[in-house]
Amino acid sequence: MADLAAKILVIEDDEETRALLEGILGFEGHTVVSSADPTRAVALARAEQPDLILSDITMPTMDGYAVLKALQADPATSALPVVFLSGHKDFSERVRAFRFGVIDYISKPFTRETLVRKVARILEGRHRRPGWSDGAPEEAPAPAPAPVPFQAPPEMASEAEASDPPSLPRTAARLPTFDSFPEAFRNVLVVDDNAFFRRFLRDLLQGQGFTVHEAADGEDGLRVALEKHPWLILTDVRMPGTDGFQFCRNVRAHSLIRQTPLLFLSGWDEHKQRYHGLKLGADDFLSKETSVRELLIRIQLVMKRYADLEQHKGAGMQGEIGILGVPGALQVCHLSRLSGVLEAENGTRLATIRFRDGEVVGAECDDLSGEYGFFAFIAWEAGNFRFTSGDPGDGEVIGEKFDRLLLEGCRRLDEANREQQPEAAEGAPS
Repeated sequence: MADLAAKILVIEDDEETRALLEGILGFEGHTVVSSADPTRAVALARAEQPDLILSDITMPTMDGYAVLKALQADPATSALPVVFLSGHKDFSERVRAFRFGVIDYISKPFTRETLVRKVARILEGRHRRPGWSDGAPEEAPAPAPAPVPFQAPPEMASEAEASDPPSLPRTAARLPTFDSFPEAFRNVLVVDDNAFFRRFLRDLLQGQGFTVHEAADGEDGLRVALEKHPWLILTDVRMPGTDGFQFCRNVRAHSLIRQTPLLFLSGWDEHKQRYHGLKLGADDFLSKETSVRELLIRIQLVMKRYADLEQHKGAGMQGEIGILGVPGALQVCHLSRLSGVLEAENGTRLATIRFRDGEVVGAECDDLSGEYGFFAFIAWEAGNFRFTSGDPGDGEVIGEKFDRLLLEGCRRLDEANREQQPEAAEGAPS
């Protein structure tokens, strides 16, 4: 049984489907009001003020889009969340539905589990609004935006149906926040040839406190990534020129950014493509039909790899080089303007990097010191590190500036790796 009892309006002209919906939702403890007549259903919505509306798309006299338009035109019903039910599995139909303002889309035939899960997820974010009587004290909820019809900009209206939606599906649930993550980590690169979708992600992530950089293809994306050093990359798959898969390969091949979390966010969501993207080294692969809330949650999960570093404002921090990477660990110290000593170990190997206000003033690794000790440490691929705040001791800044020092170290490492590749190929069995 559902923990939250809600009033749900079902608009469905097929008698068997309507009875099935009434049975499943009623068993879950919900009050179900239903109608086979779309015109009457609009009046019912105004009178009953349901917590959720499930509407078929294809109906006589008035289809689901006409119902949605009528609901949105009335101030009394414009904020009611609507989910479409449809036998159309065509992606463009889903895109059209979300553009018109539905908050979810359920394909027929649906399973009981799918219906119950989606309904519960939608209601979860609304159970504290005034009017619920679950016995718990009421909280001021984050208001859900009223659905509004999608209107294409003039330059887009003349194009054929776009393969990507201009935004992700809305959600009635409260969105997660990123306040617990250090500001330095809220730096993201969005790579997508769809300018409208990039704009949507930019506005969404800036609202969560992120600094957002943009690129329209994989080639430009690599340039921006190397210049801005983002802590997160969101990329489309299908783009002109360098596509998302090749972009992912390029990111993972560059020592400066290869540890950067990368998520594919694509309208091309098939099992083979998802598997291929993850095999290339992506941290996640999401459909552009994913809701806003789920996207933010998945981003949070990926960024949790830095959870141990949240202590960096205190006495110290620690982490694994295999997860964060040496450039990442060094950049945390630099961006946070730390003063102290970073010590690392990998088996019998030891390294010490001293920082003053985020700049390197000393480095020792593998019996090397100064710039050469710093460059030797960058080549590490495994081990553990810990940073201890305090006086780093005497020493002048190495390499004039941290960014130049790090870039030079990564350039040398990549060059050495390229020189080793032909040798490895020559030694391979024929």
